[in-house]
Amino acid sequence: MDSQPKLIIFDCDGVLVDSEIIVSTAEAAEITRAGHRISVEEAVEQFAGVPASDMYRIIEERLGTPLPKDFSARIDARVRDLYLSELTAIDGVRETVRQLRIPCCVASSSGPNRLALALSKTELFELFYPNVFSTVLVRHGKPAPDIFLYAAATMGVSPADCIVVEDSVAGVTAAKAAGMTAFGFVGGGHCPPSHAARLETAGAEHVFDRFEDLLAIVGASPKQGHRLAEFQNETALTV
Repeated sequence: MDSQPKLIIFDCDGVLVDSEIIVSTAEAAEITRAGHRISVEEAVEQFAGVPASDMYRIIEERLGTPLPKDFSARIDARVRDLYLSELTAIDGVRETVRQLRIPCCVASSSGPNRLALALSKTELFELFYPNVFSTVLVRHGKPAPDIFLYAAATMGVSPADCIVVEDSVAGVTAAKAAGMTAFGFVGGGHCPPSHAARLETAGAEHVFDRFEDLLAIVGASPKQGHRLAEFQNETALTV
């Protein structure tokens, strides 16, 4: 991107909140319980950034049988308990976003309830409200570009003027397919040393592991006390 971006779209899990290990731990436990043994590390690699519905379809294909009817509810219950006891925001998120002079929003593969819980538990929800978009709003989840295109259209910004901050290959792929600039974030607890190279291969133009570095990367002059409402006052709550 040659000019100043007009919108930064943040993924939530693994970017704003350090949740991927929590979610993958819950998913690995229930997938293994259903009969397909998988480690937490494998769950991160295969399903991070992928909508739950797509993960369920893949697991059913591998099992050759439908998942239990309460499979989703069991994962949600595990995740909720772990969120309430363990979930934290990524270091530096709050301070960095408040200093950006560029409009920001959230576009996540998480369902509305989990997304709202994550942002509320970490006291980030008001920082982005009402510009929080869940993948349930679109037909196809990541790695399809739908949720990013939806977010940009709602915010009134051309895809070419958007930066997407993502921690997953699926997310970076979706951003590139949307015609947006992709940045890779590898500061989450789930990211191994090799993850930066995976995001670069997927198309991330910059990869960083400290949120404070984002200001310098986007070339945005900080402005203390920035409020998102200055940029977007009339969008509806979408989670």
